[in-house]
Amino acid sequence: MKKIGLLILVMLSLVIMTKFVKVEKVQKNVKTKEQALLETNKVKYNKHIRFYNRILSIDKGLLYYFEDAGMERTIDRSQSEDIELNIPIDQEFINKLKTLEESNDKKDDLDKKAIAMLPVLEKMLPISESMKNYYKNKQYLKDNFSLGENLHGQLLDNLEKYNSVAKAYKEAFEKKSKEVKNLMEKDYDKRKFFITYRQLVYIDSGEDFINEIRRQKLDASNFTIKGNDKDFKKIFDKIDKSLLKLEKSVKNGKQMKKEGFDLNDHNVFITKAKIFKDSANRFITRIKKKEKATYSSVSDGFYAQTEEGTPENVVATFNEVVKEHNRLLVKQLKNKK
Repeated sequence: MKKIGLLILVMLSLVIMTKFVKVEKVQKNVKTKEQALLETNKVKYNKHIRFYNRILSIDKGLLYYFEDAGMERTIDRSQSEDIELNIPIDQEFINKLKTLEESNDKKDDLDKKAIAMLPVLEKMLPISESMKNYYKNKQYLKDNFSLGENLHGQLLDNLEKYNSVAKAYKEAFEKKSKEVKNLMEKDYDKRKFFITYRQLVYIDSGEDFINEIRRQKLDASNFTIKGNDKDFKKIFDKIDKSLLKLEKSVKNGKQMKKEGFDLNDHNVFITKAKIFKDSANRFITRIKKKEKATYSSVSDGFYAQTEEGTPENVVATFNEVVKEHNRLLVKQLKNKK
């Protein structure tokens, strides 16, 4: 079975910016330049966050399906009992893209790349719906995969085009996301929100680590062969230092209160941040010592996420940090109202 686990690596940004664009009021109701820019763009940006998250969910569904069914025209029947269809393409998502296409608003590059996904998604919708019903009802037991292989072939026929337009959209979104995060870092720094700023710096360092995994095109099957541990060590040192600074900052009760936090609010974040750091450190060690992943992790991206020190596990533990980061931002916004 051909493993396509690299797709899971794009999940890092799944929730990374979903709460960032709500702008906080500062003392005397004066906004920084960065806040004004964030406020102007927040509606459009929030919309694209939802589009981006959906594309990542579709990627994940495709990953799990093809790991079970294989990438050949003939379905790998050795995994037939495990095949599930959860590719979240639906009419509601397509309608939202159509609404964007039909609006009279000026389209930027991100809008255009979102609209470019419409044709292939419209082709994939009836295929994915038919496949979902087919496997849910275990129809393959009745027709010996006759319809299943037909639908499998149709999905394969559209996969290259989908990957092309989805990749272009994700790259455009991630570029925009970087711009927004830079604005937020400047804003937090200007307002002396040192805890939130250092929290964001830690997230940025972690994201740099994940991006290096993606740049080197590593997954559980090849990371001990292809991985360059020296490149990762430089980024890991930044992760380590930024976490130490954050741990020191969250002990300052007065500063925590100023930023809208209670004294123990960051306990879970720190715990998850340490788990991610340990996984990243183990990942580097495994590359140095050429400690290969288990067969289960090499053949299945789901298992790879649970084996400490694999690329997939590093990403999975980082996602947990990001989720907790967003939870803290939500609480902060509520407390500052």
